[in-house]
Amino acid sequence: MEEKFLSIYLTASSARSLLSTKDVVGVDMASTSTVKIWYKGGRTATLTLNAAMAANINTVSDFLANEIAQSHNPNTSPQSKYVNTINQIATPFPNGILNGAGTPAAVTVTSIVIA
Repeated sequence: MEEKFLSIYLTASSARSLLSTKDVVGVDMASTSTVKIWYKGGRTATLTLNAAMAANINTVSDFLANEIAQSHNPNTSPQSKYVNTINQIATPFPNGILNGAGTPAAVTVTSIVIA
């Protein structure tokens, strides 16, 4: 599998961070304010969000999982997600994400920790 990356803007540092999409085995909401990406071999990337999401809402993790899947799918639309080595993720994330109060939220990533 070819190496691909998601480029995510970090609001806390005003910089972009690259996350590998190779060997991802899972993406889930680790808490209401963090998303964890699991890799083969046990490595993880934890993304901290700027606001707490509503409990049991997986919109952010589902969005990221979809972006990861599309980066490796030749039938993806737009085709550029498959062709590009680095795919920039728009922030704030797309509409439809609810905060802890259940209202629409402008969700961004403040930090990423790789372990």
